[in-house]
Amino acid sequence: MKTKTLAANIPLPSSTRKKRAWKTKDILVAGMIAVVFAFIQIGATYAFMAMTSAVGPVYARLLNGLWFMSGFMALAIIRKPGIGFTSQIIAGLVMSPLTPFGIMMLFGTFVNGLLTELVFLVTRYKRYNTAVMVIGMSVLSLIYTLAEYGSSGYGGLSTPIQIGLMASSVISGGLCGWLCKRLTDSLLKTGLLSGYADAHS
Repeated sequence: MKTKTLAANIPLPSSTRKKRAWKTKDILVAGMIAVVFAFIQIGATYAFMAMTSAVGPVYARLLNGLWFMSGFMALAIIRKPGIGFTSQIIAGLVMSPLTPFGIMMLFGTFVNGLLTELVFLVTRYKRYNTAVMVIGMSVLSLIYTLAEYGSSGYGGLSTPIQIGLMASSVISGGLCGWLCKRLTDSLLKTGLLSGYADAHS
């Protein structure tokens, strides 16, 4: 009886911990996503600078959401804490030598990665639906603009333009969040990521 009682009191390994443990495949998939979006973001970086000069910052801020798609998509597919941050960092490492901002680009992706994880931490890494993706990325896109408010001199712009900046930031985040969800679902349906589609069903 004592043996049975002691055995009953020994905690069993947590299934949740097993599900959240990283595998080599997880890191490879996160890295693949990061590299793809790194080159998209490199293009977006130069487009942002060109659009700011040519048509103004309101239109340039429509690109905001692209800077979060790597982390969001990695988390939406792999669904393990920290994987979004890792994807953002890998993207930053690829981007740093290929943009005018150098190491500051890596710092930016570091912050973006932390913010991305925070969105899913709020849901306890249990919700990856369209609402979470759209609302989460809209909020982060707005924060992204606010964080650069001083350095970009937005405070000196007219009130309508400042409102436009906020609006375009939120719209960009919402559209990119929706696109991220659609891309994730489409990619999983192709069967290229065997194992992840079954886990999501």
